[in-house]
Amino acid sequence: MSAAQRERLRDLEESPRRTEEEEVELLTLAWFTDHADPGRGWRWAAQGARRRRPVNWAMNGELGTERRTDPLDEHLADLRVRLPARAELLGGVADPRPLSALESLASRLDLPLTRIEDAGHEPWLEQPDAVRAHLRRFVQAAVGT
Repeated sequence: MSAAQRERLRDLEESPRRTEEEEVELLTLAWFTDHADPGRGWRWAAQGARRRRPVNWAMNGELGTERRTDPLDEHLADLRVRLPARAELLGGVADPRPLSALESLASRLDLPLTRIEDAGHEPWLEQPDAVRAHLRRFVQAAVGT
């Protein structure tokens, strides 16, 4: 993200009232860096900003606060019990959220982790063939074919 984009995002986030177009711009700026390829990421983020609406900012804030006060680490045993018999984690190698966090979670849950190269937070958009092939293998292995 360029300095100008960071400044514009900050201005939009601080604005008490945003127009529809400003809201789309804010979401596009916030989401385009989730992708390995910034150019395609911009297009996908802009499309998502128009479709994935409205954003429930109050809920997002509450979830962020809850995550900090009640971290997932304290619920791993319960999560492990609730997982299906066959489960796996999948993540894009270029996701701006650290892949090391997903690797750590996979390790603590004793789950395999599939890393999708050249993909960010939404690997099914950036590498649909790789995700499709992996899901096909996963399902075939689960049903024993």
